[in-house]
Amino acid sequence: MSDAPYRPLTSRRRLLVLLLAVVTAVGVILILLDPPGGVQRVRRFPSACGASATSDCVGGMSSVLAPAERPGASAPSSPAAASGPPIGR
Repeated sequence: MSDAPYRPLTSRRRLLVLLLAVVTAVGVILILLDPPGGVQRVRRFPSACGASATSDCVGGMSSVLAPAERPGASAPSSPAAASGPPIGR
């Protein structure tokens, strides 16, 4: 280990460290208060669906894509497995 004497920071170096700390703190606060991407808009809650409404409302219908049944698919092993509540109605 070297026996170099301790040299305290000069006043210019101390001022530079203090200035960097203040600029960093202000930058972090500004980023937290004003996030990138602009102003955050207030979310509009959807209303209940009317008689013919199908989108942008609670209870609206959505299209569903399902694969076609395979030609050689086997039937369920028990009739109880085949009789369940209808899906989507």
